[in-house]
Amino acid sequence: MSIVDRAKNMILKPADEWNVVAAEPATVGGLFTGYAMILAAIPLVSGIIFTGALGMSAAGLGGMGGGAMAIGFSAVAAMAAIGYVLSLVTLYLMSMVVNAVSPSFNGKSDMVQSTKLMTYASTPTWAAGLVSWIPILGGLISLGAIAYVVYLMYLGLKPVLGVPQEKVAGFTVVIVLIYIVL
Repeated sequence: MSIVDRAKNMILKPADEWNVVAAEPATVGGLFTGYAMILAAIPLVSGIIFTGALGMSAAGLGGMGGGAMAIGFSAVAAMAAIGYVLSLVTLYLMSMVVNAVSPSFNGKSDMVQSTKLMTYASTPTWAAGLVSWIPILGGLISLGAIAYVVYLMYLGLKPVLGVPQEKVAGFTVVIVLIYIVL
């Protein structure tokens, strides 16, 4: 399945897609190189192109007069690259945490399946990166994407990790809390 089809299916018909994902063979490395690293580059590239090319200022950083301090293109590119690396590190750490906590909720301890869950559930936030640079609207879409990620994790826990339905909501809350702390 193409990366575009997978992303589209995760967003538009996730309940069906989680069943497909659960049964597919995969590796942690393959999930990162074939999906996560590519989609996580969307916010990176759009941030560099739109914010860097259009310019960005930080109001109030210019001193007592309330002037604006411009942030150069190289600083925008560096911040975007750091954000990209941190998002992938966070994805890996969250996959490890989900793998470690899953047995507490009667789910499987399987690093590949845990990585599938966290990688594919992250799809909306990466897709939202296409418009995240738009003032106000981008922020609202990004917040909606985060909420949708939580919903995708909720839907994916049972088919991907075998978590019993009565424990899915609690596990979802635990994942969100750990993610906030991380």
